[in-house]
Amino acid sequence: MRITERETSPRSRWSLRLALFAAQLIIVTTLLHRFETLTTPVAINLVIVSLVAAAIAMLLAVLAFSQIWNQGIKGSGLALSALIIGLLVFAVPLYHLPSLIKLPAINDITTDLLSPPRFHKIAALRAGANSADYPGDAFIAAQARAYPDISTLMLERSNSDAYDLVHGVIEDLGWQIVSEKQPGTASGDGYIEAVDHSRLLGFRDDIIVRIKGDKRFARIDMRSASRYGRHDLGSNANRIREMFAVIKTRIARAEAKRVDNEERRRIARKTQEEKKRKQRERLKQQKDKNREPLILPKANFDQVGIETTPETAEPSSQNPGLAPPLNNPERAISGDSPLSQTNSQASRTRVQKIRRSKRKKHRKKWIPFEEWP
Repeated sequence: MRITERETSPRSRWSLRLALFAAQLIIVTTLLHRFETLTTPVAINLVIVSLVAAAIAMLLAVLAFSQIWNQGIKGSGLALSALIIGLLVFAVPLYHLPSLIKLPAINDITTDLLSPPRFHKIAALRAGANSADYPGDAFIAAQARAYPDISTLMLERSNSDAYDLVHGVIEDLGWQIVSEKQPGTASGDGYIEAVDHSRLLGFRDDIIVRIKGDKRFARIDMRSASRYGRHDLGSNANRIREMFAVIKTRIARAEAKRVDNEERRRIARKTQEEKKRKQRERLKQQKDKNREPLILPKANFDQVGIETTPETAEPSSQNPGLAPPLNNPERAISGDSPLSQTNSQASRTRVQKIRRSKRKKHRKKWIPFEEWP
């Protein structure tokens, strides 16, 4: 048998080669630029070259599919691989395509459109890149339409506290601080200059935060500008939103913590006061109890059962008819008991004897005037 071998489409082979070249080029460019081995203008040109190569590879893959379908030759797998790799290379540009279409082509965003913060030390780093000066009226109108939420942040804090807060937020966000100056000095308002990198390609964006105010209020203005490129794809506005959001979150947490601490102190103070009040009440009750005299029932010598003498405390064999004293002294005194009715005469006689003895005891001896000492 004769076995004829089908040839492979040359378009599919070249499409795969170009796609691999584009992928390798963009990966190497990204790594070199992230580690600051490659300058940004060269990196931008290499990225453009890789995108063009990926686009050509995808076009050759489509033509290879057409050739394979018409001639019945091999190479469909190569063309499919080239198409997938080309789409992966274009993944990032396709992701940012809506922002590219929707947002204006500006690369400098500020919260103060009338008096934007001016770069100091960063101005020297932007040599050969975009100008360090704010572009002007064209950017003001475009920013006002596209980013109406970007505005100055006012805080009810002193300018020094606001400066410390901004400094901590910048450090936590991972921005590289270039220069800084604290507010309240003789030279004017405070500011912090920093540099941030994009997440994927590592393009540098310059930032300055200006702090104005006094001991009661602080005004924070921020400016973020791309060092290269004409369109920032909304990254500068998002950076300002992110920083202000972190500042507001920290202030809210600090305020909630302060309120929580005040509430805890109030509850602790109230609990302590309640304990002291209860302790005072216990001491007062104890003092009142100690001061309270022993109140005995009043002696009513006209009634029976007033004395708790051995003769009346317990019934004896000599007086078997005499009942034991009642548990309630008031009843015994009131004269309603049967004991008072049966022995009234004996009680009167005994009471009279007691009264006479007391009078004799307290009677003063009469001494004639002549016998006075």
